[in-house]
Amino acid sequence: MRVLLPLHGFVDWNGGLDLVRMILSALDHPSIGGKVDVWCALPEPSRMKRLFQDSMRSWRSLHVKGQASTDSGQASALLQVARQIAGEHSLAVCADNEKGIRLAAERINADIVFPTMLPLGKSRAVRIGYLFDFQHRHMPHLFAARTRRNRDKRFQKIADASDGIVVNSRAAARDVKQFLGFPEDRVLAMPFTPYSQPWWFDGDPVGTRKRYGISHPYVLVCNHLWKHKDHATALRAFALLQDDPEYANMQLVLTGDTIDHRDPQHYARLVALGQTLGIARNTHYLGLIPKRDQLALLRGCSVLLQPTLFEGGPGGGSVYEAVGLGVPAVVSDIAINQEIDCGDVRFFQAGNPEQLAVKIKEAIAEQRSPPRLDDLLAQSDVRLSCLANAIVGFLDGFLNDRTA
Repeated sequence: MRVLLPLHGFVDWNGGLDLVRMILSALDHPSIGGKVDVWCALPEPSRMKRLFQDSMRSWRSLHVKGQASTDSGQASALLQVARQIAGEHSLAVCADNEKGIRLAAERINADIVFPTMLPLGKSRAVRIGYLFDFQHRHMPHLFAARTRRNRDKRFQKIADASDGIVVNSRAAARDVKQFLGFPEDRVLAMPFTPYSQPWWFDGDPVGTRKRYGISHPYVLVCNHLWKHKDHATALRAFALLQDDPEYANMQLVLTGDTIDHRDPQHYARLVALGQTLGIARNTHYLGLIPKRDQLALLRGCSVLLQPTLFEGGPGGGSVYEAVGLGVPAVVSDIAINQEIDCGDVRFFQAGNPEQLAVKIKEAIAEQRSPPRLDDLLAQSDVRLSCLANAIVGFLDGFLNDRTA
């Protein structure tokens, strides 16, 4: 089968590119015997979109005090990463809109468009939409009413224009049925697939730590600094940790975009909280850093913290990577995170810094020797094979229906 994978939408955020990387790794897996011929559709921004991006940069410079606007450089970097992820796959450059994807699918004679974040309308190819999560339904207080309405409309358009839908978790699959009335037999909840690739082990954790000014053992949070990620609980737990003389020199390292468009001052309040708690000296906010550096820091940390209050996939991307790299993680016990079914993972009550601090100490005290590289790659291979066969089985069902 020939599959067109549009990077439209995914190329706008790091998590989207991580998801594309995982899907491509699965579709390239030898267990499916080269059954899938994957093309990647690379969006070419329109003049109107470039003007919109320019206006957003101007808005940021006016409203986000003390932070330089890096949208232009970030967008360029993400596009470069997208090209790297596409790798040796055939590439179809097309307009950054629904019509561009449809024309690209026609041009390469694609059997399936998978997955698409844009509603495609009528198409000869099977259309598999992608929905990231329904956070606006579960946590409406974090969204303006207009934003909630627009997201509902957008999701409904994708559902109406899709033969099937793919999501990152069983919880999200239930939401698709509940909120959109979409048939559950046409929804693929991708299995939890923590994995690693050989190049993930190239970076030097010690050298990378030193370059970022991290002088002692550290715990790590790899989340954008958005309100629902609940960094405040991590800061409070770290303050409790620092009260114990045994952990007085421990450092807290946070990576990820520091701007939450819903609340541009959220980052400033987190920094102020750290100062009030007396932990500023041992706290490092690194912002967005290169993927290789982030993976090297993850490999070198004592434990990964994931205090999130909501995710579209179990644990979010950082837990996928931590498990894939054999790094211990302490994760909030929200329902979606309960789908995590492997790895050195401990759960704490979401929003409870006292319990998080206890679990951090347990994870550090019980650390074993790091898993062997060969073992991690072998586990990764098994998980990617499982994902590959789940995807191909799902897509085959639609092709079989059309030929029946």
